[in-house]
Amino acid sequence: MGLRFFGLTSEHKIEIHKVLFALVYYSNGGFTHSEVYNMPIYLRAFYIKQLEDAKKEEAEAVKSASKKGNTFKR
Repeated sequence: MGLRFFGLTSEHKIEIHKVLFALVYYSNGGFTHSEVYNMPIYLRAFYIKQLEDAKKEEAEAVKSASKKGNTFKR
């Protein structure tokens, strides 16, 4: 395929749709596909970062709680 001066490559389209999916799916109904699709890129990046941070905190809380739960002795 020749050079593309305008438009996105197939690889870029896939990456963009992975981000769209992540925001819609992992926000548990916080965003619709059309909201995320039409959202400015800087806001998409902001919300992805916030979502990543929130999920990491949740995972750490679960890990911490499970460690505390394992200290029970019979």
